[in-house]
Amino acid sequence: MNRAEALAKIASFAPVDGYWRPLDDLLAQLWSVGVSAECLPVLFGVFERYPDEDGAGVLWSILHGVEALEFSYEQPLRDSLSRKSSFMGRIMLERLERANAV
Repeated sequence: MNRAEALAKIASFAPVDGYWRPLDDLLAQLWSVGVSAECLPVLFGVFERYPDEDGAGVLWSILHGVEALEFSYEQPLRDSLSRKSSFMGRIMLERLERANAV
């Protein structure tokens, strides 16, 4: 699966009966082909679609994966939060702000 295919599937993902594992598999595929800055709106879009969820722990994969990237994600994260505040987005911003305060 290439990046565009993985992003399209992530963008259209919806858990069925609280089952989030397929998203975890899609995220692993995306990370295996490489994440670019252009991927961030799709990843943060998951937070926006499920603003009060942690996806049975799966959304933490997005948080940890994005935090490990070599480029800045702060502005896309802030843009996402301005569109729709989300539990995971707020956690990411708080962690980013604490890291920048050091």
